[in-house]
Amino acid sequence: MKIVVFGGTGSVGQLIVNKLAAQGLKVLVLTRQAKEPGNNIEYVAGDVLDEKIVEQCIEPGDGVVVALGFNNSAFDTMSKGTANIIAAMKNKGASHIICLSSHGVAESWMYLPETFREYVKHNEILTHAFNDHGIQEEMVRNSGLDWTIVRPTEIVDIPEKSTFTVNARGQDPKYHISKHDVAQFIADEIMSPKHLKEICTITD
Repeated sequence: MKIVVFGGTGSVGQLIVNKLAAQGLKVLVLTRQAKEPGNNIEYVAGDVLDEKIVEQCIEPGDGVVVALGFNNSAFDTMSKGTANIIAAMKNKGASHIICLSSHGVAESWMYLPETFREYVKHNEILTHAFNDHGIQEEMVRNSGLDWTIVRPTEIVDIPEKSTFTVNARGQDPKYHISKHDVAQFIADEIMSPKHLKEICTITD
């Protein structure tokens, strides 16, 4: 068994990869450009939109993390890539998938701070990103796989705190969360699932 991370070179994705590798797990990362392997980390050059490459990355029993970022040159990269990943998992006999999404997607839109909702409405890239995450989430929920969807609030570059809440408001919610905490939550969940078939909103 290994963990396959799609989007593993992004801001949060690379942290997930490093945390998993530090636990002694074998990690495979699909990346557009070839990279030298690291300790317990293998990189495969390819595109998540290439069905054959995606399927080559996955073996029976693998765990899969989807941490795809938004590509503003193609507004449907996340959903199309996730469709390829789900198909490959079914073909190869892998069942456990964790998908990094965002708070504010689908029904959680109403819980965004009003100022941020207005910002998204007037930002074409963010509008498309939220829409594509919605399509992506629906695919994951309907996949028949053992899924968890993670919706962090605003991801910020601050030190790891380990005091974030899951599906609950803290006493003093900040509406942001450290990227390190997001990575740790996902790493923990792929290693020891506690939230199967759940959408998890995480925030400070």
